[in-house]
Amino acid sequence: MRERTLQPTSRALPSIKMAFEQFQKQNQLKNLSQGTIDFYSSKARRFFNFLENTDQPIDSITEETVVDYIFHLKEKQLHDTTINTYLRMVRAFLYWCMDKGYLERFPIRLIRADSPIKEAYTSNELERLLETPDQKTCSFAEYRNWVIVNFLLGTGCRASTLVNLKIEDINFSDGTVLFRHMKTRNQQVVPLTRALTKILEEYLVYRDGAPSDLLFVSEYGVQLTVSALGNAVWAYNHKRGVEKTSVHLFRHTYAKLYIQAGGDPFRLQKLLGHSDLSMTRKYVALYSDDLKANYDALNPLEQMTHNTRRDSKIKLTK
Repeated sequence: MRERTLQPTSRALPSIKMAFEQFQKQNQLKNLSQGTIDFYSSKARRFFNFLENTDQPIDSITEETVVDYIFHLKEKQLHDTTINTYLRMVRAFLYWCMDKGYLERFPIRLIRADSPIKEAYTSNELERLLETPDQKTCSFAEYRNWVIVNFLLGTGCRASTLVNLKIEDINFSDGTVLFRHMKTRNQQVVPLTRALTKILEEYLVYRDGAPSDLLFVSEYGVQLTVSALGNAVWAYNHKRGVEKTSVHLFRHTYAKLYIQAGGDPFRLQKLLGHSDLSMTRKYVALYSDDLKANYDALNPLEQMTHNTRRDSKIKLTK
């Protein structure tokens, strides 16, 4: 009798669509944040539209495919940083496919991109946005949006953090708020200013609700989505005569004003929930011109030199 031997069996490769579904299941098993999983799904749609047919085998994607995709994005006149955002999804997905043996390994590099200057809300715009509405005549939505704008500027939190806040996360006795829904998945306690504490206390008189209820809800009492929050801020800002409508821009404005006021970058890192100082350094670099304002008046050397010149006159002698 001929001896039986084990022969390797060839396995059929999954389609692009099936491979991506497997990739997302693995991301869930790795306990990645829902924000990260949603990010991959949203950015994948553009890549799959470019490919047109996602039922073809995964190994139909090559290095040339990625290069063509980059040129496709450039033709759409997207900013280089936006292109890199889409490429990060492609790179994470295809590198996972390479690790699974679905693809031959090839490098996927981000393109060189300059960091765009974040045009923060101006003082004039903030004054219009923060003007207290007439609670006797305004709707609940307008009043809630005013509170939200104050909260975003007062804490610098992300939209996904805000929409998941519960009433019980506010500790009025300690003057703090607990952020449970963070990008890094770590919970964080952030201080509240006296002004913001008072605003929240007054808001909860109208909002009412149990401690386990969400802090910010729609007019019908249901949870705000990140998209609904963006639409609410868009409408609120335009009503106040402010063309800028980005929710995330409040976070940049928070960082800018904190740095401009002389705040410690290390503390800012903690307040914003960054895992390292890299993003904080970007804020400092982006707003470096603002740091030059009144620099002579604030600079210790300039102050000491000015005092020395005023107090004594130095004579040179041979």
